Amino acid sequence: MAGFRAAKRYAKGLMQFATETGKGAEINQEMEDLKNSIQSSRELAQFLSSPVLDSRKKNAIAKELFKDFSPASQNFIKLVIDQRREGMLKQIATQFNEIYDKSNNVRTAEVITATELNDGLVQDILSKAKSTMGENFTYKIENKINPDLIGGFILRVGDKQIDTSVRSRLNKLKKEFEINDYVAKI
Repeated sequence: MAGFRAAKRYAKGLMQFATETGKGAEINQEMEDLKNSIQSSRELAQFLSSPVLDSRKKNAIAKELFKDFSPASQNFIKLVIDQRREGMLKQIATQFNEIYDKSNNVRTAEVITATELNDGLVQDILSKAKSTMGENFTYKIENKINPDLIGGFILRVGDKQIDTSVRSRLNKLKKEFEINDYVAKI
């Protein structure tokens, strides 16, 4: 719990800096890239949490790894490493993305489909999300593939869900047949 609070404090501080300098969108994208890098590379996560390496070595390697980041993001990563909080970088980046999205009315729409979506379908689902969940938000689509759905999609935004999948329709039909007395008599 203390790690979560510390990560949130670092994220809020970075957000305040990003807002004051007008670099919110750039830093948000870099924090998203940082989070994705740590999630996708077990070696990077282990490197960051290793107590054996000292701060200078970690800073040198981090500077090389994130050389395409803005100086603001590079300096922030250096600060976190210098404070021996590098194991929390993923949490900090996640918290920053959440704070940034909330302050800019951006919601994440998780779309689960049986196959990959093309741009036309993404726009159709996005318009469905706007009409159902609220027009005054910008939506960020996260597409997940689940072949078990057979067809259709499941749209989740926050705690709301729209399920138009073939699998759920088949399950509803199955339950109706199980309950229906007329079918049991045949």
